[in-house]
Amino acid sequence: MKAIKVKFHIAIFHAAVLAILLLVMSLVPLPVQAQSVTIPEITTEPVVLGQKTLKWLREGGNDTIPQRPFDYPDLTGQANVLDDWHMQTSSDDWDLLVSTAGNFYRFLNVFFRQVYLPDNPVVSAGQWGYSTSPPVSIQQLDNGGRLTFGNMEIRGIPMVVMGPNSIMNAVVNGGYNDGERGKILSNFGNVLLVKAGNPKNIRDIWDLGRKGVSVVTSNPETEPGSFGNYSSSVFHIAFREVEAATGDIKLANRRANRLFNSVFNPKNNQRRRKWVVGDRIHHRDVPQALANGEADVGLMFYHLARTAIEANPGLFEIVPLGGTVEHPEPLLGNRVATMQAIRIAGNWTPQQIINRDNFFFGITDSAANGDLLERFWLREPVTTGNNQPPLP
Repeated sequence: MKAIKVKFHIAIFHAAVLAILLLVMSLVPLPVQAQSVTIPEITTEPVVLGQKTLKWLREGGNDTIPQRPFDYPDLTGQANVLDDWHMQTSSDDWDLLVSTAGNFYRFLNVFFRQVYLPDNPVVSAGQWGYSTSPPVSIQQLDNGGRLTFGNMEIRGIPMVVMGPNSIMNAVVNGGYNDGERGKILSNFGNVLLVKAGNPKNIRDIWDLGRKGVSVVTSNPETEPGSFGNYSSSVFHIAFREVEAATGDIKLANRRANRLFNSVFNPKNNQRRRKWVVGDRIHHRDVPQALANGEADVGLMFYHLARTAIEANPGLFEIVPLGGTVEHPEPLLGNRVATMQAIRIAGNWTPQQIINRDNFFFGITDSAANGDLLERFWLREPVTTGNNQPPLP
C-alpha cells in the first residue's frame, strides 16, 4: 500500500513538472518565419462580352474626325472587320514594316505621318505598314512574318519591334535583334474609368471589391501583358496603402489578398458577373462594356481612358489612382509602363536599312517628341522604374 502511495506521489510530481515546462515554453517566443507576400493565383473564368456600338477615331495623320475624304467607301461595321477585303501582301515589297504593342497608337499615328514620312520620301511614296495590337511581334518573328486581319494576310518580317521590356527581352533572347533597344516613352499608370456621373460612386481601388460593383478589364488570355499590369496594380496599391498606414505587413497582405480575390476570384462569377472582359482589344472593349451597362468600372491606362473620353464626349469620366485627372501622380504600386523599340536583323537592302534606322532613331528621340507625347497624355521615359517595388 505504501509503495502505491509513493508511485502516486511520483506521478503527481512528474505531471507538475510537465505542466511547468509547458507553461515556460508557452512564454518563450518562438522564431517567426519570414512571410512571403505573393499575389494570389487567379482561378476564376471571367465573363467575355460582345456587341460594339461606340465610335472610335480613324487614322489619317491629323487624329481628328473625319480624317479621310468623304468619298472613301468604308466597309467597317459591327459584323465586318476586314471580312470583305481579301488580300495577301508580298513579303519582299516593304519599304518599312513595324510591329508594336498598340496602346500608344495615337502618338504613333501622328509621329509616323507628320514626323517620319515627310523626312523619308522613299517610304512615303512606297509600301509601308505598322500593326497596333496586343503584342504579336514574337509570333511574327517565329512564324516567318505572317499576320492576319479578317481576310487580309500580311506577310513580311517586321523591321522594328516596339513594346514593353518583356517583348524586348524575348527579341534579344531569340537572337532577332540588330543592335540595342531604345526607350520611347512612359505612361502615367492606370486609372478607373466609369460612366459619366459615376453612378456607383467609385472613389478608389477598394471600391472594386464592393458587392454589386462589376469590374471590366482586358482579357487575360488574349492580352496578358495589359492584364498583368492592371491586376498587379490592384494588389500592389492595396498592399502599399495598408502597409503605409499600419506598418503591419501581415495585415497588408491579408487585405490586399481579400480585395484581389473579391475581384478576380469571385464565387459564381458566370452568374454574378463580378468580373467581365472583352475578347481582344481592351481599349475599346472596356469603354464599350461601361456604355452597354455590362460593367460599372474598368481598369485602363490613363492615356487610353483620356482617349475614350475624347472620342465619346459625355459618356465617361476618370477616377484617378493618384494625383488628379489633369495631373496624374500614380500611387505607389500603380504600375508605370515604359515602351521601347528594337531593330530586327534581316536580309535588308541598303535602302530598307536606312528606312528602318531613321524610324528607330526618330521614335526613340523622346526629347524631340516631348510635345507630341504630352499631347496624347504620355511622357518621356522615366528613370524610376515601374513604380512597383518588390513585395517583401
